[in-house]
Amino acid sequence: MDHNKNLKKQIVNSSFWVFGASLFSRSISFLSTLILARLLTPESFGVIGYGFLIVSAIGLIREMGFNSALIFQKERIEEAASTALVFIFLWSTFLYILVVIFAPFAATFFREPRLVILLRVLTISLILNSLANVPLTLLEKDIRFARRVVPEVVNLTVYGILTALFAYLGFNYWSFVIGILCADICQLIVAFILRPIRIRLKPDITLLKQMFGFGKNVMGLGILNFGIRNIDDFFVGRMLGTVTLGIYNFSYRIANIPATNITNVLGKVLFPGFAKIADDTIRLKEAFLRTFEYLSYITIPVTAYIILLTPDVIHLFLPKWIDAILPIQLIAYFGGVRSISSGSGSVFLAKGRPDLLLPISLTQVVFLSVFLYPTVHYFGLNGVCILVNMAITIALIWGFLKLKKLIDISLNVVMKIAAFPFFISIITFFFLIFIADFFDFGKIISVSFKGFAFPSIYFILTWYLSNIPQSMYEYLIKKD
Repeated sequence: MDHNKNLKKQIVNSSFWVFGASLFSRSISFLSTLILARLLTPESFGVIGYGFLIVSAIGLIREMGFNSALIFQKERIEEAASTALVFIFLWSTFLYILVVIFAPFAATFFREPRLVILLRVLTISLILNSLANVPLTLLEKDIRFARRVVPEVVNLTVYGILTALFAYLGFNYWSFVIGILCADICQLIVAFILRPIRIRLKPDITLLKQMFGFGKNVMGLGILNFGIRNIDDFFVGRMLGTVTLGIYNFSYRIANIPATNITNVLGKVLFPGFAKIADDTIRLKEAFLRTFEYLSYITIPVTAYIILLTPDVIHLFLPKWIDAILPIQLIAYFGGVRSISSGSGSVFLAKGRPDLLLPISLTQVVFLSVFLYPTVHYFGLNGVCILVNMAITIALIWGFLKLKKLIDISLNVVMKIAAFPFFISIITFFFLIFIADFFDFGKIISVSFKGFAFPSIYFILTWYLSNIPQSMYEYLIKKD
């Protein structure tokens, strides 16, 4: 019982630290994105969008799933960390050399000559991240998030400040590159100060094989997930051009606030936390349902909030991005679903069964691969957003059906938990639209009114209507 309380306390404390740090650093990052949107053009976002697409693709096979394997590792942790560090560094250096060689081919394919030098500089971040990720993973494994959040806060803060600064100074899309490299160097230094690793230059082959055995499924899942999240960028950039890709890239950044903030917070905490109770299915089920309840109460209203405020904010402050309004509103659904389903992925990893997610991700990739070309051709950017939403909805339902077999969770219970915050959000959303239209507020008053009123009304209605002794998930499980 004491062990249960200690673990719960660790997870709660870790969530507090990660959420606080994420809120601070990502607020800076979000603010810098808005500043960049004011200073730069969609074309600049499009050029760096190509760079991010290619570097992210290379980054998928950089770590070979070793970071997740380190968290799953039960013994000889220090030797495993050293082995992973040496191997990942050598492998990422090799990948960097390949990028230097093949950068001209990428520039030719996307018809963007500026990509050659951009890729050769930007891809240095792969090596820097390879070195930093191992000590960061060890801090995650030990659920020492008071320390783990520091390098990430430093990274995102430096990136946000420097990117905005250099954009103001006229460095155009290079401001992104300078911000990323400087931020990665700072993160690397801080990470090794907080979690030193005794490096043995000769890797342990036995440990290497063990970690690769676990990591290969995680890597395969990561590759498929990358395909899911980026194949749309590939088609949009190739078929619709740099400017449209810039609009899509900006829309994705804004609309994915729930996913990039909430998912990044919980994903870091839940996997190591769930891994410690993975052998106790009942406890794992309870922990997941509790997490899903919290996710639903946060993610669903945040998604509705983005959809509500986007038109007023864009018209007021970012008029050159008017074409991004509908894409942001459509992709907000995608970001919300990613966020609300983030806890389930941690369950599969904690149970050592990432392979169960592979057919789901593979189906999404095939679905998008088949339908993206005709969708882009006939329906343009908005059609792509709708198609992506369809794909993630299929994955959401399928994932929860597989979760039932793993920890005996009914899809019916999950839907009941999400139903309450969903209906409260919908009621609040349409009430505010009606009030704003009825009184015909000006744009500034309208965005101020909606921005303040939505969270206030949502909180009041939620508190008043859910004032029952049990938590929602306990109440609904008993009824089910």
